Amino acid sequence: MTAPPEPRTHSIPGIVLPAAFRAFHTLQEPAYRLYTEAHTTPADSGPLLGRAFGELAAHWSQIMLCPDPAAYAWDILTTTVHTSAGRLDIQATSRLQYEAVLLHHIAGCTIHRTSETTGRPPEKIRHLLRTWPGNPPGAVAPDGVRRLPREEHAGWAPAPHTGDPLPRPALRPGRVRSGEYKWTCAP
Repeated sequence: MTAPPEPRTHSIPGIVLPAAFRAFHTLQEPAYRLYTEAHTTPADSGPLLGRAFGELAAHWSQIMLCPDPAAYAWDILTTTVHTSAGRLDIQATSRLQYEAVLLHHIAGCTIHRTSETTGRPPEKIRHLLRTWPGNPPGAVAPDGVRRLPREEHAGWAPAPHTGDPLPRPALRPGRVRSGEYKWTCAP
């Protein structure tokens, strides 16, 4: 009599991500998490952030070919977050101004950190914060920005999904024949 065959076990091979992606993840994950948590509950932010980093990992080689990989990656993250969770009802003149206001005033990131996260120059971030329509007259600090007290933004509700009042990023998604999204750098 022979012994019964051992049950087959299926194993999934480990995925080895490039060292550059792992370093990028380590550097950007805290700010990306703050941005995601501002749009969702902390419990919902984990899966949404995981999906966004999955998109980044899937397109990492293409991201690295872009002139500014941090800006391109930021556009992918914000598109993923806004598609799933919408936006907060924050008055802004551009999509980047909305993102800079949220990162700086609500999430508490410095101008330098906001610049690194979005992939835009600190001068541009400083200008966007200085010209934000939400600044009351005379409320701009000597460094050109105004920090909102936490209780002042606590009542902001997510914006309705009625449309996209802010311009789309320089990210151009398009479908390929297999149904997957293919991201291309916009000029």
